[in-house]
Amino acid sequence: MQKRAIDVVKLLFPLGREKRKALQDLRALVTEREYGDVQYLARLRKIGFHYDRFGTSAALVPDASWPQLAAAAPDEDVVTVVERLNKKIADQAMLATFESFKLQSVEAIAKLVAPNLLGMDAVKEAATVQLFTQEPLHILLLGDPGTGKTEVLRSIERLAPHAIFGLGSGASKAGLTGIYDGKEFQPGLLVLADEGFALIDELNLLKKEDQAGLYSAMEKGFLTYDKKGAHEKFDARVRVLATANPKGDRFVGKDAKLLRTQLPFDPALLSRFHLLFLIRRASARELESITRKIVKDEVRDLEDGDARFVKAYVSYAERLNVAFDPKFEPVIVSFIDDLRAREESCLVEIGPRLVIGVIRLAKAYARSRLSRTTSADDVERAMKLMNAALVVKKA
Repeated sequence: MQKRAIDVVKLLFPLGREKRKALQDLRALVTEREYGDVQYLARLRKIGFHYDRFGTSAALVPDASWPQLAAAAPDEDVVTVVERLNKKIADQAMLATFESFKLQSVEAIAKLVAPNLLGMDAVKEAATVQLFTQEPLHILLLGDPGTGKTEVLRSIERLAPHAIFGLGSGASKAGLTGIYDGKEFQPGLLVLADEGFALIDELNLLKKEDQAGLYSAMEKGFLTYDKKGAHEKFDARVRVLATANPKGDRFVGKDAKLLRTQLPFDPALLSRFHLLFLIRRASARELESITRKIVKDEVRDLEDGDARFVKAYVSYAERLNVAFDPKFEPVIVSFIDDLRAREESCLVEIGPRLVIGVIRLAKAYARSRLSRTTSADDVERAMKLMNAALVVKKA
């Protein structure tokens, strides 16, 4: 009886400002009945509130935080309610944040890719859109040493939900594909990166023994080994983002025909990439801007909270199955025909694989904004990115 009387007295006292604020923020995340239960428990002083957050920078997401409940006493029934509602609240809050973020996702995330590199906007956008592909989409960054190619890979390593970084020469005994050490198989980078990103730096140093395995992973999504008559298969469903230096270590000239002679790979490997970007050394004007940026101490690091948020957003988005609207087929056919007409100014031959690339890019753009269908804008952006990747600019 005394306990009930105490509870009645507690209910008469108003809640403090912080609790009222938490309840207000909570209202849109739970049902009316759940809100009433929480309000009742708060008035009885059986629960308190705190806020969880991604810890993102204001430039990425202004205020990605949500209220959470905390049991004020070891009451089993209250603890059960708190645990159940906290999960629901967090899920609903994150979904609400994702919805507010979706239309700016590509632009916002691209700013986190190698943020200290000036320019390279198309490269950064391509690496960002690749995060949202379900099907294999492979990108090659070809360029002079010291142009920041590795920084792009390192950024994606932190932003992707699952990514493995390594050297084309093989950072370990297992190399890119893997080896048998006695009876035990030691997986290489491609197997370890299954269902994620294989980030390969200096692919031009690729070992011959890894070449066939790389082809198979990029094309088929698995590696096979024959050992003492046994045929074994290992999944390697990867999206490859790789860098490479040209023959002679630096590109010479601006003519596409001349540049093609300096590519470090044969057509068989080049044809497996959907996007190939040529990256040149910074011009005098760009170098001056970089110098001023360093002197002004404007060098930025990727914040952990931003990386966590992007990983969570990509993980949520990549589960969406996107349908490609066949009404855009004539647009893509016309685009590929136009590219073929300008093939002499392209780094590689124009073939069917690039059609697949445009479709997968368009679907990735749709997925980045949490849509299950492609729009005309998705297709337009995909074609623009493809054009930026393949056509050599002489200026």
